[in-house]
Parts: sequence; structure tokens; C-alpha cells
Amino acid sequence: MDILSVIKLLSAKISGLIKKRADMPCEPTLMSVIESARRDWQQALKEMNHIDGELSDYVIFKINSAERHYMMLLKQAKQEGVTAWPAVPGKIAPTTLNTHP
Repeated sequence: MDILSVIKLLSAKISGLIKKRADMPCEPTLMSVIESARRDWQQALKEMNHIDGELSDYVIFKINSAERHYMMLLKQAKQEGVTAWPAVPGKIAPTTLNTHP
């Protein structure tokens, strides 16, 4: 086996590994999970308009569950320091003023 055939064999193996890696699903980001949870919550709220009396308890449970999931993800994002907008350089964050004695 000469050097050229070894290089071709290795090249074929590497390209196969790269293709397998590209086909693998990537892990979702926290922002995409939050957006998905927000859409689920909105969908649950919309379902309330299209139900009959028998399913109202289920839809209320679904709304509460979706809302809690969304809020939990927002809390996690806040703890990790994730923001919706990038920080503006040189701008100081607003402080709250306590006007009560």
C-alpha cells in the first residue's frame, strides 16, 4: 500500500465522520427552549377559546403548566445572566429609587 492510497483512505474516512457529525442533531440553546415554551403557553391560552365545558379543567391545567414552565426557564436564564439584548457599553444600569421613608 503506497502513501497515496493511504491518504485517499484516510480522506474518505474523515469525510464520512464529518457527514455523520453534520447529520447529528445539535443541542438546543436555552433561548430556543424559552421561545418554544412561550409559544406553547400562547397556544394553550388560545385553546381556551375553542373548548367546550368538559375540557375546561384540562385546558386550565395546561395553561398553568405551560406558564410555570416558561417562568422557570426565564428564572434560569436570569440566573445564568442571559439577556434579550446585548449590554450597551458605557451605559449604567438604572437603579430603583426608594421614595418611602
